[in-house]
Amino acid sequence: MKTYLVTLAMMPALFLTGAAVSEEPYDACVGEFTFVESKATYEDFDFWTGEWQVVSTEGGQLRGYDKIKMIHDGCVMLQEWHQMDDVFSDPQAPVRLRGTSLTGIDASGRWRQLWTDNSGRNMLFTGGLDENGVMVLKSDWIEVPTQAGDKVKVRNILYWDPQEDGTIHNWGEQQRGSEDGPKSKYFDITYHRAVKGGPAFNMRNPKP
Repeated sequence: MKTYLVTLAMMPALFLTGAAVSEEPYDACVGEFTFVESKATYEDFDFWTGEWQVVSTEGGQLRGYDKIKMIHDGCVMLQEWHQMDDVFSDPQAPVRLRGTSLTGIDASGRWRQLWTDNSGRNMLFTGGLDENGVMVLKSDWIEVPTQAGDKVKVRNILYWDPQEDGTIHNWGEQQRGSEDGPKSKYFDITYHRAVKGGPAFNMRNPKP
């Protein structure tokens, strides 16, 4: 009985000092996706993780600051986007665009991303790496009204193309009508690794 009491008394001390707890990192989502037959691996999108200063591909003007990190034991990518210009701003909004996305592999072995932001946009994208190593994610088709009063189907397609110099070429297209329909580019940006203490979110005065 005496030995038993001493052992119980020692247990809280072991937990407090960490002696009984492994300090090895736990990465649940590493390697091939195994639930279904899929070419997706959890490392497909690793090139996007980090902190980035984002500029327009043509001209190099500052567009935003982006932070992407792995959460939930390496199974989910969390994006925190801070727009540094007014390209996507509501004219009456007192702040610039800020957005968040969650990206991971779904039960069918496809990459999926949920995007939401402070302008009320909510979009879901699905896809994966193409044969050239470019991450391509496509939204569902939706119907939108045209100036002529009828409706047309559209969807958004996003591309992330890692470059040899460590930058990432990222652009978005809107496709109209069908899988073979015309595409128009609505943004084109390049990610550069951010310098510590670099630009952060800033307020602006809305135009009257």
